[in-house]
Amino acid sequence: MISIERAIDPQTSERFCCVFDTETSLPIEAIQRYLNYCRKRKLAANTVNTYACRLVDFWHWLEYKSLDWQDVGLNELADFVNWYLLGGDIEVISESLTEAVSKRSSRTVNLAVTAIQGMYEFHTVEGRISEKQFSKLAHGWGKRGGFLRGIVKSAPERRKHIKIKEPKIFPGCLTDEQVAQLANACYTYRDRLIVMLLRETGIRRGELLGLHLIDVQDFDSRGKIKIIRRNDNPNGAKAKGTDREIPILHNRQEIQETFQAYLLEEYPPEAETKGHGMLFVNLDGFYGGKPMTSARLNNLFYQLKDRTGIEAHPHLLRHTFATRMLQAGYLDQYVQQLLGHKSIATTKDIYSHILDEMSLDAYLAKEEEEENVTH
Repeated sequence: MISIERAIDPQTSERFCCVFDTETSLPIEAIQRYLNYCRKRKLAANTVNTYACRLVDFWHWLEYKSLDWQDVGLNELADFVNWYLLGGDIEVISESLTEAVSKRSSRTVNLAVTAIQGMYEFHTVEGRISEKQFSKLAHGWGKRGGFLRGIVKSAPERRKHIKIKEPKIFPGCLTDEQVAQLANACYTYRDRLIVMLLRETGIRRGELLGLHLIDVQDFDSRGKIKIIRRNDNPNGAKAKGTDREIPILHNRQEIQETFQAYLLEEYPPEAETKGHGMLFVNLDGFYGGKPMTSARLNNLFYQLKDRTGIEAHPHLLRHTFATRMLQAGYLDQYVQQLLGHKSIATTKDIYSHILDEMSLDAYLAKEEEEENVTH
């Protein structure tokens, strides 16, 4: 049997995953080496934890099939994908019935494949897996197409062999009335500020909880906040996206007033004496003055659901922000920058339901019309 345990790095006090064989009480070396490598690459803790869970599932399958991890090839990986998609309960099934009985989403299965291929790529570089075997496992080979065909003489492109098509699902969106209900249901300025900032900036939960007072020092004068990636936040919060500066484009005055009220009337003196410099902290009790954690943020939205009947979470407010920005005619490249997406492809893929309804020509025509009216 295999289990995932939590350990603490004695140098950084950071929590991380350890994958153990419960019979020998020793780490599963192939998995643990890869997870340690992911940590050194500064991948988000949630990402590393997800990889650990998916790789443990893969190891269960290896045990079920009595296979050594170093003997896995493309056919075995395809078998795993089918087994994993069906929840591990059914061995053989026709393709026509696969979707009907699938117990895991395509996204979950693709995450598992990504983790597995990443682990094998790492061990290939380390010399534990032959490069030839890895190429067969992780990639197929295709020829260049389009206008490059017959012009560029180079090695063929690598393309992933195994990936399940994921249905495009609209991530959801709140109405302005629902956001107002959530904000009005907050009992403190801090909570109200959290709801408003999430809605008007689209920042992630880790970016929100990782805000320092220094990141909002220009908020009153310039109406902007800074998102800075840090690895030493005392609450473990990490910014996943790129470092950036985000302007508050809508409801700025109301947010500024809430911000000032929070700092002047609620921000506890204990937070100042602790010297961590975090913006969002616990207001009272035994943990008063300590940085707010992800669990506390979850509790806030559970409480708001009880008060309003609206089921919301930080990422839903992020989707709401992005959807409203695109509907208002802002260019997708600008929305990409605000969201902190490294690639425009990510923005277009997630919000294709909005972009499909929009036309850049129509946007430019509208902008030109407004300029003519102004002049």
